Amino acid sequence: MPPFPATASGSSSLLTRLDDSGFTKRHLTIYLTVLAGHFLCGFVINLTGVILPGIIRTFHLSSQQAGFFSSALFAGMLVGAAVAGTMSDRFGRKYPLAICILIYALFSLAAAFAWDYQSLVVFRTLQGVGLGAEIAVVLPYIAEFVPSRHRGPLVTMATAAWLIGLPTAAAIGAAVVPAFSWRAMFVVGTVPVLVSALILVTLPESVRYLLRRGRADDARKIVDSLCPGSRASTGVFTAEDSRPDAAGGSLRTLVARPYLRYTVSIWLMEVCAGAFLYGLSSWLPSVLEEQGVGLLKSFTYTAIITAVGVTGSILAGQLINRIGRRVVLGASFLMSGLLCLVWGTASATAAVVILGSAASFFGSGLAGSTLFAYASELYPTASRATGLGWAAAWQKVGGLIMPALVGFVLAMNTSRYLFFLLFGVISIIAGIAALAATFETRDKTVEQIAREITAQPVPTPQRITHHEPVETP
Repeated sequence: MPPFPATASGSSSLLTRLDDSGFTKRHLTIYLTVLAGHFLCGFVINLTGVILPGIIRTFHLSSQQAGFFSSALFAGMLVGAAVAGTMSDRFGRKYPLAICILIYALFSLAAAFAWDYQSLVVFRTLQGVGLGAEIAVVLPYIAEFVPSRHRGPLVTMATAAWLIGLPTAAAIGAAVVPAFSWRAMFVVGTVPVLVSALILVTLPESVRYLLRRGRADDARKIVDSLCPGSRASTGVFTAEDSRPDAAGGSLRTLVARPYLRYTVSIWLMEVCAGAFLYGLSSWLPSVLEEQGVGLLKSFTYTAIITAVGVTGSILAGQLINRIGRRVVLGASFLMSGLLCLVWGTASATAAVVILGSAASFFGSGLAGSTLFAYASELYPTASRATGLGWAAAWQKVGGLIMPALVGFVLAMNTSRYLFFLLFGVISIIAGIAALAATFETRDKTVEQIAREITAQPVPTPQRITHHEPVETP
């Protein structure tokens, strides 16, 4: 088969083949590789709730110091997410992804040997840079190489894998921390080095990135390996931002008039989602322990509650393909908020676990995973990782504020109901933002989404017509 030319029509043919393809073994290999890195990212981030009680005892921390330690990670993640998205749009997906994973793995090893509170905060902050950067790169990578009809389910499944890191951290912590101390959890966090090496050896570059850089031959080879025997469909298709030399990594695109209301809505939802997820995972074991639940049981209950959120992420992929992103986001955030208000009134163990699991199912599961799927597909290819990176950065703003705020509130010795009230209010705010300003992306390619938002007309294919001569009287 002759190579496709580096033209708009050639790019369109390649992208149509990519979007209309079945899910092949090659797709699966690539997907499982990036899934492993994203799962380990979730594991390392969510070590905080597992290691925090031990760190408090080791370094004799106050509630404010403990809250600052929890927030330090998210300060690093904020920087990493904001910077990595722009770098990925300019320099590709593959190598930035491998470097991000390597960074957070190496600083996990450094944190294991921290000699005091200050050094631990520094290492955890630097580790956060790699963790935040990974999130900004991996989801656009998935969204750009999987067939269109699988995009929503596979991105939300990746988010589910990330969320599995939280109950996995709690489960491993229950076995490792009592026997080897909290430092051993950071040693476990060095495993991602292997995934980083695997990415460098086996993963291809994003086809859409290659086309945008004018590397049509390289893009064609990757499409041929992913979609053997496939042919372009006959539908109208444009490669509006896959043309060579398209500008990449522009923050101006995110806040330009066509995208502004959707960008503000995403950022607000991400702040609330980050506050919910990271505030809860950081403090729930400690809050349960203070309420009389033993350390091991608090880890177990946290694992159960957060594991239910994973089932919500898995289900989200099917729901958003059937009823759309807007409805799932709005309804799920609102349900999570209402459940948190009730959760705070529960005292019996069964009620605490059931209500907490339900709140996690709707908040972290359905809403959280749908939000990242939506953010990874809303923006054009030239600014997709930048858009996801800034969305992830605002999520880290929530993660930065909420643990410190909870630590401040708990230090005031106020009613523990205020802890749950905070999570209820932020979830309701996110639900209102979702219903007010979400662009529905269901059943659209990423190029169609960009074209509709910017109100670009669909080009009419040129047809060759034969005119019979007209006789004049």
